[in-house]
Formats: sequence, structure tokens, C-alpha cells
Amino acid sequence: MSKIALVSYFGPPQLAVASHRIIRLSRTLLEAGHDVHLVTMDPDQLPKRDPTLEALLPSEVRLHGFGGPNLVDRDARNFVEKVHRTWIFKLPDWRPVFDRHVEWSKTLIKQLPRLVESEGIDTVLLCCGPHGQLEAVPALRRRFGDRLRILIDYRDLLSGNTWRQSKSESIRQKVCAKEKAILSQVDALTVNNDDALTAFQQSGAMPDGLRVEVARNAACPEVAKQVFDMGEVPDLGPGIHLGFFGTIFPKRRLLPVLQAMAVLPDELRQQIRLHVYCDATTSKDLLDEDLCRVPEAASQVTRFDYLGYGDALRMMRAMDGLILINSPEQADQIFVPGKLYDYMMAERPILFVGGEGNAPIGDAARIVAAQSGPEACFTHSQVDGVAEFVRSLGTRPAGSSAPRAVDRLIPEAYRPESTFRPILDLCAQPVGR
Repeated sequence: MSKIALVSYFGPPQLAVASHRIIRLSRTLLEAGHDVHLVTMDPDQLPKRDPTLEALLPSEVRLHGFGGPNLVDRDARNFVEKVHRTWIFKLPDWRPVFDRHVEWSKTLIKQLPRLVESEGIDTVLLCCGPHGQLEAVPALRRRFGDRLRILIDYRDLLSGNTWRQSKSESIRQKVCAKEKAILSQVDALTVNNDDALTAFQQSGAMPDGLRVEVARNAACPEVAKQVFDMGEVPDLGPGIHLGFFGTIFPKRRLLPVLQAMAVLPDELRQQIRLHVYCDATTSKDLLDEDLCRVPEAASQVTRFDYLGYGDALRMMRAMDGLILINSPEQADQIFVPGKLYDYMMAERPILFVGGEGNAPIGDAARIVAAQSGPEACFTHSQVDGVAEFVRSLGTRPAGSSAPRAVDRLIPEAYRPESTFRPILDLCAQPVGR
């Protein structure tokens, strides 16, 4: 079996969605008999730690901490850092860089080859971003040649990702060429959904002969059980309880759901409670804007700050329905928000709104359809359909105890043994290109 180093700036016990994939993937690799190491930030240098994520990372995983948060992720401590931080934020507009996590990239170039040597690592899996981790590949390949297997796992695309492209055509082309040159030195690449694979194939960044496969995230029943065993699922009382968890973006907002609530009969609408767990800055401002546009729904909506992972998953289980939003634009179909897999682990009906026209598109819509049925998927213009879905959830009578019985089990195709199969197969092969 392989001795594998999972490398991700975002890892447990950080409060980051990428940490969830690390937990699920590390468990799956351990179950397959591999020796797993995790290279991430030093937990002792994190300003905040999620004890739930810390508890969910298997004790068999050997953790190697490579420094603390990069300057892009923290406040500047003095004038020099303020200047440096400003320069870092503007860097992608000036130079063909992969991201703003420049300290992490430099640290990996210097320290990762040493770790591979000292620990006898035979497989390095650069996982879950940031994209600057790619900068370590040439140094690894020069030092170890074909003795080291190098795999890349893209959570979000670099080239082919319309949200992260520079406004400069020249810089976009240089980034694409740089990415292609580095990927020509790796053994394989995995992306997290079918639409992302298509977008990457069309981007011009894929070297000839590179093995590229889809390895979706996973909805892990064992992780869910461990979380539910840690604490009780809240009782939210009578009515219809809807939950939205995550960031609200300008193009991914709750307006269609609010409009759907507004067209429901007053008596039914008064029984709905929409619980929104989002940040208190941009997301709150966007939510407030939409509530001003749909005042009929305002009294049924309450915003809460983010929860730790365990508390969030238990709160998801307490809901009658969970809301997932993608933008109306077709380009947004390449995204499958990480919280979708947490929603699936909560085993609750999921309402998907994304795309425009007569039918939603994209892998996120297909995944929701597999778990909650095609009748749970709508475009932004299908407000009446969203309203009917909410109505179909039914109201809990007064005096009922929440949560209801679990009724939306995780499809086999989205469990770890299925979604991570391409990575398991790659790691089971003999090392050598």
C-alpha cells in the first residue's frame, strides 16, 4: 500500500469546507490500507479551531503543520505588512500567479521535498486548493523523478473557472500555459464534477495524455453518525422549517425562495421559518436587500452566524428542507457547493434553485435529483414550483417532536467508496510514470 501525503492549506481543524473533504478522503484511504499523512497549517497557530473537525480527523492520520495563516487571511500587524498585503491582493492583476497564498506556495517548495524524503512518502496528493500548491510540483519532480507519484485534486478549477479568471486576456493565457506546463509533470488529475471536467477540457490547460477523472466529494454516513452521536438534534417545534447554510453571493441569492414564500397563502406562510446561517457582512447585506424586495416574507426569516461543523450538521438534520442555490447563469453549472454533501448527510429533502429557463442544469441539480427527486429542482424563474415544493413538505402539528423521521437516504453513488474510487485506483497502482 502507499504512504500518502495529503497536502492542503485548508485542513482540519480549520473552519473551512475543504476540511470536510480531507476528513472523508483520509478515512477512505485509511480503510483501503494506506498510510496517510496530512500537510496543512499548524493547528497551534490557527486563530480559531473547530473541535468537531478535530475529533473527526482519524487519529491514524499523521499531521504535519507548515506555519500559520498567510497574510491574505489575516490582518496586517504593522505598516510593512499592510503594504505587503495590499501588494498580494493586487498581484493577480499584475502577474500570472495561481492565487494570493504566496507564503504557502514558498513553504511547500522548500519544506515538502524534505518531508517526502524523511517520511518515505511515495504519493503526494495536492488536494482542495489553493492553486498555488501547484508551484511545488517542479521541485518534487526534479528531486524524486518517477519514484514519487504526484496527484492533483481540484476542488475548484483554475483555468476554465469563469469566477476566478483575470480580466486581462494576456494574464489568463499566461496562467493557462503555466498551469499546463506544471500539470504535464503530474501523474493524474481529478476534478469534482462532470461539468468541471468538460470546462477544463475546453480551457486549453490540459496537457496531452494527462489522465483526468471525476472524483466527487462524498456524503459519508459514518462521519454523520459520529457527529449525531456527539450531541442532540435540536427540536425546532411546529411549522415548516427551511435551512440555508453558507455564503450568499450576488449571483446566488435567496430571492426565488422568498418570492415563493410570498405567493403561498397567508396562513401557510405564517407557519414557515427560514433559518439562514451566513456571514454578518456581504451575505447579510444581500439578504436584507432581498427581504426589502419581498417584505411579505421578512417576518419568517431569521439570520444566524455560522455554526461549527457538528452543530451545523445537527441543525441541518432538524430542518424539514434544506436550500441550495446556484446562479441563473449557465457558467455557474460547473460548481457543486461543498455543503450539498453535508445536506445529503443530514438526509433531509433538498431544494435546488439554479439556472434559467424551463429546467435546471449542472451536476449539482443532478445530484439533488438523485437524492430528493427531480421535483425538487427548479430554475430561478420557476417560483411557483419552488412554492409547491415548500407546500409539499407539510407542517408539523403543534406538540410534535422534531426532527421528523429520516426520509432521504444517501444514494450509493455519492458515498465515499464510490466517489473516491478514481483516487483509490490511482493510489493502488505501482509508483512510476
